[in-house]
Amino acid sequence: MDAISFLSSINKLSVFAFLITFGVLIYELRQFKKDQRYRAKPKIPKFDQSTTLRLPQATALVLNKKKKITKANNFVIIVILVVLLIVFGLAAFFGFSKISSKTTPVKEPMPQINFIASKGIKIYDGQFNPISDTKISKLVPGGEIIIGVETIKDIDIDRARIRVNKNKWESQDITVDFDSEKNVYYIRYIIASDESKLKIEAQLHSVTDGWLGD
Repeated sequence: MDAISFLSSINKLSVFAFLITFGVLIYELRQFKKDQRYRAKPKIPKFDQSTTLRLPQATALVLNKKKKITKANNFVIIVILVVLLIVFGLAAFFGFSKISSKTTPVKEPMPQINFIASKGIKIYDGQFNPISDTKISKLVPGGEIIIGVETIKDIDIDRARIRVNKNKWESQDITVDFDSEKNVYYIRYIIASDESKLKIEAQLHSVTDGWLGD
C-alpha cells in the first residue's frame, strides 16, 4: 500500500468518526434541553379533596432508604463530544490537504531538440515566430511548433520532406508548404506527451537531382 492509499483510508475513518460524533452530539444536546425543560417545570400531582382517606388504627411506619441514582452529567459528555468533533474534523481536513498535495501532477520532462544529418532546419512557434536555442529547451508536450527547412537559392527546389523521430522516409513526410518570407518549406507538428526528445531530419528536392543528400 502506497502513502496516498494509506492517507486515504485514514482520512475515511476520520470522516466516519466525525459524522458519528456529530450525530451523538446532536442527540445529547436534545437530551440536555429536554432535562432542562423538565427541571424548570416540575410535575405536581393533583389530590381529590372529596375522597376520605381511612387510616388503620395501627400503622407501621416503614422507612425506605432512598437509593441514590447517579446520572452522567450531560454537560461533561457534551464537552467531550465537542472536543472529539474538533479532533476528527481537523484530522479529516489535514488528511484531504495531504492527499491533494501528494496527487499534484508532475511536470512532464522537457523535450530535447536534436538536429540530425540536416542543415538549414528552423524551429518556430505556432505563430511563425523563431524560437531561440534557449527557448527550445522550454518546449512542453502538447505544444505546437513549426519545423522548417531553408531552401537553397539558384537551385530548382520544388518541395521538401521532414521527419520527426523516424528512421524511414514516408510519403506523408513530404511537404510543399512554403513561406516566401522565411524562405522555408515547413510542417506543423504537435509534441506528443510521451516524447522526451525530438530527432528531426529534413531534405530538399531538386527537380533535376532528386532528393539532395541521398
